[in-house]
Amino acid sequence: MSKTRTFEDVLDECLGRLLVENQTLEQCLQSFPQHSKELKPILETALAARKMSAIQPRAEFKERARQQFRSALQETGLQKSRTSVNWGWLWQRSWATAVTIVLVISLAGGGTVYAASGSMPDSLLYPVKLATEQVELALTFSELGKAEIHARLADKRITEIIYLAEADKPEKIALITEKMNTQLGKITALVSTPEMVSSAAVAPTLEQVAKTDEAPELKQTTIAAEAPTTTPAPTLTAPLPPQAAAAENASGQKSKEQPAPEIALSPSRAEETNKEGSSKDDKRTKLKTIVESQSNSNAARLRALLQTAPESAKPALQRALDLSEAEYKKAIEALK
Repeated sequence: MSKTRTFEDVLDECLGRLLVENQTLEQCLQSFPQHSKELKPILETALAARKMSAIQPRAEFKERARQQFRSALQETGLQKSRTSVNWGWLWQRSWATAVTIVLVISLAGGGTVYAASGSMPDSLLYPVKLATEQVELALTFSELGKAEIHARLADKRITEIIYLAEADKPEKIALITEKMNTQLGKITALVSTPEMVSSAAVAPTLEQVAKTDEAPELKQTTIAAEAPTTTPAPTLTAPLPPQAAAAENASGQKSKEQPAPEIALSPSRAEETNKEGSSKDDKRTKLKTIVESQSNSNAARLRALLQTAPESAKPALQRALDLSEAEYKKAIEALK
């Protein structure tokens, strides 16, 4: 037995324990403490979905789940994403894995996930909503993709804060404000990683490289043209011995035949690199536009509510406004 197990194997085993063997969440997490942080939200979602959905592990159900999962991937674009992760394991694993992810992704038509998607912090379905969000993040592997999700989730947290302020629940406002603050901070952290820095800010374009390479040549040519043309006085020197003369001629010829090495990218590779950088920059620009729009819209919503909110909710609401403006500003600066 291998000493190290992949997260997929661990997830598959835990789902089987929960949904087939009826073990508890705590038992699974204790068995794999090194994966407990990643496992917990997914397993919580599986348990919540099982409570509200009668699932029987029949053969026809297993096959239908796999088909639904493939369709869900195509609809969400996950299958088309370029990533080193092998998506094959997701439907090649046991029926439990397929069922859980189908519940999270593809059963939004009137099921538990759909009902939970609009739930508020005082709803019994709110934990399912949060767990579903964590599963979505777990199934997104690029930093930019995760940043986009965190932007959307931060926007949801603002809506929840407004709901709680109108319901005069300042204690819950403080809790949701912390979640919002964390998610906005995640945007800044994710787009500030070395891999996510705009290619335009890191590397010069091919045209800039070409100009840089040409500059020394032009300078040398100019210097050569401006050099004085006075003829020096002839110098009398004794002829070299035949062997020394031959060695000198060979040395001079060798230096002339060895120009400075040139580094060049193949046209196809250069074009591919430019396209990848351009695509990443376009996505960053789009995300920046979204975050800026959310920042302005949410600030306006919170300020307007401050005029009509219950007095007991106003301090928590003001804090949410101050934190959101500060964190949105950081995220926008990081995306520039």
